[in-house]
Amino acid sequence: MIAADGGQLDRLADALRVDGVVVEQSMGAGEAEQAHDRIAALVRETPFPVYVALVADTRGVAGAGVDVNESLAGLLHRRLGDEQALFVVDSPEGIAQVVSFGLGADPSLLSLSASADQELLRAGLEEAVVDEIGHGAPLPSVVLAEAWAQQVEELVAEAKDSDGDVYPPTLTDDEVDRLVEVAVPLATRSDWRPDVGDFVEVRAASRGFSWLVSLLAGMVVALLLGQSLRGWPSPRGAKRRQGRSPAAVPEPTTPAPEAARRKARQLVGALAEELAAVDWTVVDREWADRADAARVAAEMLLDSDDVGDLLGAQALARTGSVDLRRAQGEDAAYRPCFFDPRHGDAGHTVGWRLGQGRVDVPCCGECSRVVEAGRRPQPLRLPGRRGAQAYWKRDDVWARTGFGAVTDTLARDVLSDREARR
Repeated sequence: MIAADGGQLDRLADALRVDGVVVEQSMGAGEAEQAHDRIAALVRETPFPVYVALVADTRGVAGAGVDVNESLAGLLHRRLGDEQALFVVDSPEGIAQVVSFGLGADPSLLSLSASADQELLRAGLEEAVVDEIGHGAPLPSVVLAEAWAQQVEELVAEAKDSDGDVYPPTLTDDEVDRLVEVAVPLATRSDWRPDVGDFVEVRAASRGFSWLVSLLAGMVVALLLGQSLRGWPSPRGAKRRQGRSPAAVPEPTTPAPEAARRKARQLVGALAEELAAVDWTVVDREWADRADAARVAAEMLLDSDDVGDLLGAQALARTGSVDLRRAQGEDAAYRPCFFDPRHGDAGHTVGWRLGQGRVDVPCCGECSRVVEAGRRPQPLRLPGRRGAQAYWKRDDVWARTGFGAVTDTLARDVLSDREARR
């Protein structure tokens, strides 16, 4: 969480001083590093300082919607100290914004011109992917940021010279086509979620926290967006049996709600006791706050009639307990098995091809052995409109996060989901 008077904001400003660009992994649509490098190359050529910050969490910054990203731009500007500067800022809590300082650009006109370019890109992306994934494909933040970074001079000029009646886009047709070409594979992967099929391989994973960070860096982060899946491609180099699919492991039963509730209450109660015993003057407050957020989110779920919520409360409690251990200096880490959070900690990954790329998800040892034997892991099945189904086929926060398997911010994701549903 960014605190307006804290070290997180200072560290973000320090990172921007390096090359003007910060693209956090969960904002990168699976290509954070590549997008960072493309945008950094653009801002090196601008006649005035340009900073691009795509950040995952702005809860400590005042405002909401448009205001939160404008507020973040202002806070960063004060820290960076440039007399003239332009900021491109986006976050899940806000709306992507272009904000300038000392350049003589009218803020409203700058926003209108930037929005005109954004609508051009959205229309181009929609046309390109509608046959494959339908309407409403989200424009990846990294592509929009790249477009605005490319057009900063034109955007500022429009915001200075517009007659107030027309706010034309600054992108040419060729530029739109190029950026849409970048956006299409990202949007296509955003539409991905597992269904049925075969796997490529199994890899053992190291147990430290560094693995958690590197795993997320290699994942298709679009899994976090919770779109729908078309199916799993065939494995690379795998020999298929003729005439029948590989045998599957026995299908697990759907958890009983009351048993899941009892377990959730036990785990959440234990976490609450651990937090009550903490000396808050000596722990790492960031990790301790995460643990407390997990407790708050889990307690909200304990009376739910949805067994998915009750299993989610268990996952939150386990995550919070590990976060608290990290707050106390332990080298602890927890990531549940993607296929079923009841399987416990994930020490392996399974991967397969997705178009020209690759998708990896964490899994437990038993699921990895199932894959190695040429069978399919059976996922957690939860009640749906047509009976029990793989949990990721539902449209809820657990499908989007894998109960914490594919997100580093499970508590935040759950709290945001509850707030949106009020």
